[in-house]
Amino acid sequence: MRRSPADLQQQTTQSPEQAESDSAANAEPQEAGASHDTASVASGWFSFFKLGMNHILGGYDHLLFLFSLIVARQTFKQYAAMITAFTIAHSVTLTLTVLGWISVPGSIVEPLIALSICYVAVDNMLRANVRYRWVLTFLFGLVHGMGFADILVEMNLPRASLGIDLASFNLGIEAVQLGLIAVCLPLLYALHRYKHEKRVVYAASSLALLLGGLWLFERTFGG
Repeated sequence: MRRSPADLQQQTTQSPEQAESDSAANAEPQEAGASHDTASVASGWFSFFKLGMNHILGGYDHLLFLFSLIVARQTFKQYAAMITAFTIAHSVTLTLTVLGWISVPGSIVEPLIALSICYVAVDNMLRANVRYRWVLTFLFGLVHGMGFADILVEMNLPRASLGIDLASFNLGIEAVQLGLIAVCLPLLYALHRYKHEKRVVYAASSLALLLGGLWLFERTFGG
């Protein structure tokens, strides 16, 4: 049956109230989807932030390296330059390794991390005044960054979220690093006012050298 123009107009024309209702109904799923996406991004960001924190807290070699760097007497300016150099260096190689632009086997990286502990420990024991440590720290920081990257490389992260995941993971590392240094510095300043501070620094560096040497031997010859 053929419909009249009036019937067609009545079918295709909506009242303002009906149009507003349909528009609101269509907007609700879009708003819900946007909220879900935002929540997913926030949840993913925090998950990788925690992963970065746990990674460095469980990396006793990285922590011992940091301790060996800061235990020797230095000025606040020297501490700041050293930590900044380490942060920049490990962030660079962490990013490049996760992106696949560089790939150094763990059989090389892990012994070098242990060697970095031994080198800094010996430096503490032989030199009365530590100067220009930020240069040494930057070079070894490049190695440690490749060590930080191993867990992310194994996860084979999707490219779509790689930037956020990488940044939040790195921020987790930095949060722990800065937190530990903030706790240790007042104690170290108190130590450096102690009359036997050189003996304490020597003993602490000797222990770091022993542990670093054991790791170096294990990672080099342990198979």
